[in-house]
Amino acid sequence: MVLALLCFRLAFAQTAGAPVRLYPVDDSARDPAFHSYVRKLQAAVTRRDTAALRKLVDTKEIVVGAGKEDKGWAKFVERWQPEDREHSPLWPALSALLSLGFVQEHPRLFLSPYLVWRFPRELPVRDPMVVIREKAPLRIAPSGRADTVAYLSFEIVERLRLPQQPDGFVQWVYVRTSSGKSGYLDAKDAMSPAIPRAQFGMHDGRWVLIALESPEE
Repeated sequence: MVLALLCFRLAFAQTAGAPVRLYPVDDSARDPAFHSYVRKLQAAVTRRDTAALRKLVDTKEIVVGAGKEDKGWAKFVERWQPEDREHSPLWPALSALLSLGFVQEHPRLFLSPYLVWRFPRELPVRDPMVVIREKAPLRIAPSGRADTVAYLSFEIVERLRLPQQPDGFVQWVYVRTSSGKSGYLDAKDAMSPAIPRAQFGMHDGRWVLIALESPEE
């Protein structure tokens, strides 16, 4: 962890004044059939409808982990608990993936989200945050009324940990830019690449979810 943090700081030092940016990608419209599939998936996620979701998943081969046994609908249900509509991690994860778009890796494979699959490999994965909007205000305090230090567009920034969290900190993340500026970003404006990742492939002529894994897996 110390080595990773050091590498990240060195990378930032080398690019001071030249922000590292990761621009959004959404290739879903390239394939009409996949675009239609995404609409069905969105409807299932909005309703938190397990039965509808199951029709959109490769129930035999869906991968949920690194082990050979970590696949199939039973393992998917065990891992993601879709029937628990209130507390399941599945529905927020899928909602986030849908909001972040899809990368077409090749004609029969889409990936999501872009900030996982396109994250620069030379940077560590755990500590960075990716600004997912244009001109997101970086503020001197965790308040929408606080003065703005800078406006960030799709930059990769370093998340900083404070010994004591200010009131309302859950709505804010304290970060440092590659140019050395530090401040608070609204949590809605930045995401960690350490989030669930998905793959979508063709099975029997139709698009299905073929993998949904957490970063620790």
